[in-house]
Amino acid sequence: MRISGITDGANRWLTDAHWRWHATRQPTAFPKDILVVAIDDKTVKAFGRLRYWSRGRYATLLDRLREARAVALDILFTEADERDPEGDAKLARALRANGRAVLACYEWREPRVYSDEEGKRLLASLKRFPRAMGRIQNLPILPFYVLETPVPALMESAAATGTASVDADPDGVYRYPVILKVTQGRTLVPHISLAVACAAEGVPLEKAVGPSGISFRGRRIPLEDGALALEPIAKRGGSYLPGPGERVRTMSFVDALRAPPERFRGKIVLIGETASGTADVRPNPLDNGLRGVELNAEILANLMYLKPVRPIPLGAQWALIIAAVAAPLVLYERLRPRAANLGAVVVLIALIGAMEIAFWELRMIPSWSPVIVGFFGATLLMAAQRYAQEEAVKQNLRRSFSIYVAPELVEAIVVNPGIAQQEGTRRRVAVLFSDVRGFTPYCEQQEPEFVVRQMREYLEEMTAAVDENGGVLDKFIGDGVMALFGPFLPKTANASAHAARCALEMLDRLERLNARWSRTGMPPFRIGIGIHVGEAIVGNIGASRRMQYTALGDTVNLASRLQEFTKELSAAVIVSREVRDEAETGLRDSAEFVPRGDVNVRGRAHPAPVYEIRRSPQQGVEE
Repeated sequence: MRISGITDGANRWLTDAHWRWHATRQPTAFPKDILVVAIDDKTVKAFGRLRYWSRGRYATLLDRLREARAVALDILFTEADERDPEGDAKLARALRANGRAVLACYEWREPRVYSDEEGKRLLASLKRFPRAMGRIQNLPILPFYVLETPVPALMESAAATGTASVDADPDGVYRYPVILKVTQGRTLVPHISLAVACAAEGVPLEKAVGPSGISFRGRRIPLEDGALALEPIAKRGGSYLPGPGERVRTMSFVDALRAPPERFRGKIVLIGETASGTADVRPNPLDNGLRGVELNAEILANLMYLKPVRPIPLGAQWALIIAAVAAPLVLYERLRPRAANLGAVVVLIALIGAMEIAFWELRMIPSWSPVIVGFFGATLLMAAQRYAQEEAVKQNLRRSFSIYVAPELVEAIVVNPGIAQQEGTRRRVAVLFSDVRGFTPYCEQQEPEFVVRQMREYLEEMTAAVDENGGVLDKFIGDGVMALFGPFLPKTANASAHAARCALEMLDRLERLNARWSRTGMPPFRIGIGIHVGEAIVGNIGASRRMQYTALGDTVNLASRLQEFTKELSAAVIVSREVRDEAETGLRDSAEFVPRGDVNVRGRAHPAPVYEIRRSPQQGVEE
């Protein structure tokens, strides 16, 4: 699967990194039967640049290469030899004598303007290329008019012709060279490496090409849209730079002219320019200075000797991408964050493992980056969604409980929502009710604005007393206050002691308020407080449009009744025996419980003993 876009560069980098690692851990020797005869610096020093050469020099070399298995001249002979009138004739005779030599043609990137004579020559030269036989795979269409072929005398004498042009990836590195194209008339135009491979194998190109790629005597080489996936193994011949890769087997053109023909027996020889300053530089993932003829040698090695490499099948690649995207979506939707994180790590390891197995064992090149980007993209998406959901829940918890409990308790609930048990639970709580005595006549005698202002000051202090003692402000009932102690306290906390301590603090705060009010001419308040402890149902209770965290049950009812008895008993705080028994251990000497007899409570079969709490002169409080 070849891709483009935001993941393309990352995918190329990851693929190159794997090939470099492969060349380091499992180096592949460059095939000994492939030899580059290099027009190198030594040759240029001896004979000068190519434009000054007679083509008779190539004829002399071809004579030396008569025992070679096949020869490719990666040199363009598109114009007649101007240096030597006999040069083309000499080279044509040598090509015919050799019988296995392949020439290079050039593929222009834009259409050319031809004279009538040049057009006729091009049409005639196309007949030298084979036509496709039977069904072939989808190949790039090559307009015939972009080709520039060798001069007729040479093209007719060569065993075959192949284009020397090849496309690099967008970053200028050659990884998937297109080695086979077709014209609209079904004429096959091979790359020079493919043409010389066919010559070496003695297989006509039209017979080697099939629906899935190239076949040589049972060896199948897959192509994708005419492109060959390369295993990069080559670095410059004569290069002693450190790093992965095998040097291309090279012999200087000068030395080849003097070498005995037996030296080239069975070799596939590629002749091309490698001298300093050449513009024919074709980088691969291992060497950014690889020359064009050396890249052709690497392509030839992949065609004839190396185990074929191919991109991972499209279906398998899409399966990996879908798994990479779907797994985080499912995991983070259905599992808790910790389990989802663990599952996501396992999935990522499995995906990477599958791609690594495909690369190292099956010699398939996966598209790494779409899988990785898809996985992390889906993971980040789900993380953002989960974060938004958690923030919404936290904001809802803050809204729900900020009116009931102190800010620090609100944040504790946000961190651990389970302690709120919003869906309802039965637990032991101490319930406190307070009420302002004579509030109805007071309201009738005062202006509404005055009542609201004084009640606001009063309720502010009562709320502070509840918060200071770890209580939950259940609700305001007119001038009354209902508070719960226990829902958000530690399990070992003494809920009755907290409630009793809150009641005494409410009295202290009211005393200070009354003193301040008296200085401004405002009437004082007197309150009564009732407390009972026992089991109650606590949770968010109400309708869908209005919910409230509160408590239900007999414990609540009895606390409310005890508050009403404070009037009859002329006491500020009345508590049940259960509160007295539990709170004494927590309050110790800070308060005293005075028996006030038994009271008959509506709904109860037996009278209930009650106690009045009074502040003890000794103020030592133990939590």
